[in-house]
Amino acid sequence: MSEEVEELDELLKTFLNLEEIDVNIYRSTHLLPGRKDGRRVYGGQVVGQALMAANNTISSEFHPHSLHCQFIAPGDISRPIIYDVTRIRDGKSFCSRLVKALQNGTIIFTMIISFHISEPDSIKHQEPIPELSPPDECEDATDFFKRYASRVQ
Repeated sequence: MSEEVEELDELLKTFLNLEEIDVNIYRSTHLLPGRKDGRRVYGGQVVGQALMAANNTISSEFHPHSLHCQFIAPGDISRPIIYDVTRIRDGKSFCSRLVKALQNGTIIFTMIISFHISEPDSIKHQEPIPELSPPDECEDATDFFKRYASRVQ
């Protein structure tokens, strides 16, 4: 493994790492400051940690395929964030989670995530592309329209 990949792995472990404090409840272990004043939490990290918290409550065969985030209030860099995961649905091929991020007993962020098992497509939304001649073997468009116009008159 290259040194850059190892550094990235370590960075992800540090900044996306969560401490499990109870069933479906996690706490941030490290927070990055945002760009504005250095006192607010970087929003991208909150999204990543919320996704990690939800991911900790599902089987490894499920992968996120849809999520909706809502930033409600700024996070304070000096206090850990608590991630409360609600198991909305556990199906055979889909499951969904609601994650609430809290500080000082107040919700600062919510995320709804839908997870899906990789499976072959059951619906085909288009027909296969037909076999056609290459462009240089096709009739010129001008000739085609002249021929077509002469038939219509």
